Amino acid sequence: MAEATRLIANRAAARRIAVISMHTSPTASLGQNANGGLNVYVREVCTAFSDRGIATDVYTRKQSIEDPNIEQLAPLSRVIYIPAGNGLDKYSLYSEVPSFAAWIMDFAAAEKISYDLLYSHYWLSGEVACLLRPQLAAGWVHIAHTLGLVKNRSLAEGARPEPRQRIRVEGELAQQADLLIASTADEARDLIDSYGADPQRVSIVPPGVDLAMFQPMDRSVARREIRYGSERLLLFVGRLERLKGVDVAIRALGLLRDRQHDDVRLLILGEDSHEGDENEEERLKAIASDVEVRDRVDFIGSVAHHELPYFYAAADVCVMPSYSESFGLVALEAQACGCPVVASSVSGLRSVVRDEVSGYLIDEHDPAMYAERIGRLLADSELAQQMGRRGRLLAQRFSWTRTANRLEELFEQVVERNQALVQAGARQE
Repeated sequence: MAEATRLIANRAAARRIAVISMHTSPTASLGQNANGGLNVYVREVCTAFSDRGIATDVYTRKQSIEDPNIEQLAPLSRVIYIPAGNGLDKYSLYSEVPSFAAWIMDFAAAEKISYDLLYSHYWLSGEVACLLRPQLAAGWVHIAHTLGLVKNRSLAEGARPEPRQRIRVEGELAQQADLLIASTADEARDLIDSYGADPQRVSIVPPGVDLAMFQPMDRSVARREIRYGSERLLLFVGRLERLKGVDVAIRALGLLRDRQHDDVRLLILGEDSHEGDENEEERLKAIASDVEVRDRVDFIGSVAHHELPYFYAAADVCVMPSYSESFGLVALEAQACGCPVVASSVSGLRSVVRDEVSGYLIDEHDPAMYAERIGRLLADSELAQQMGRRGRLLAQRFSWTRTANRLEELFEQVVERNQALVQAGARQE
């Protein structure tokens, strides 16, 4: 064991990556504020890199006094909490970018750390990376996770548009980063067509799912674990914001109840995103009351990531009426657990859900259409089980091992290319 650790440490000396995740931490509880798929992505990739002997320092901000200064994420990965922007929402964090970047530079200098690569997540972190490069690292890879222009194309009624400042910054990042990672082919096209990115600097690398954690289990066992009985369960997982379309799921439940599905309950996992002055949870509760299903909707709040498989396995249907998704991680987790999915036909969900194979994709945000598809699955248990089995097979195509393998290959190319440029410049001097 000691020899294996020594070998890993020796390998790590050759590659160290600074991972910038300014607005949210890989250790944060899912479904709270801005926490979601990005958190899972950073945690899983850094853990997989650690297994490969690649060291990562994840720079994020302190969000509470309980946050430590440094926390170990994996043997070769640590999270470094920066005291900048505490209490600010993500739209207000832009003003903290210079101090955040300066803090990273000071920390790296004090610890005498050098990095081979910057890996930034989301537009705010990308702006931090702009300030850090090339002083901290010559190479820079960026992943957007979501794109402002794409979100603004299909806003939910009453939703806040993404600010022009974000669109401008995303355009600059698309021009300046050495490599842009897209989760889907649609996202790659948006980077090229809408943001003017060089196609040669865009690579598609789908995220993965932890297939050991997310897998089918006996439904009765799962329901005992989450303290539910024999009633039929619909499940929504995600932050509570208009973008996620939770109101569509609630209205669909109202239509199901009108059609004599009186034993159906909707479980909502996630907390209010607190974007703007609106309280989304209270708005959703009011809608549930208006359609007379308030007694059939449970707002459970955020849950630990390792508890999610019980909810997926307990549910009859996972519902995702999102107006925009860069990648359908929740749908992928649900399918890995054998739960059929009824979702909107947006690009990130089309990449993981197969219509009439592992669930249903719906083009419109019409509660009646959702109620009809959900009703099919509730009325035909054999169909639901068949779709669940197919979903599990589809999910097995996505693994964090595969994601990390491809990222490692691409990152190595960026590092080697930048090293060659530095050496060529030195020879000219």
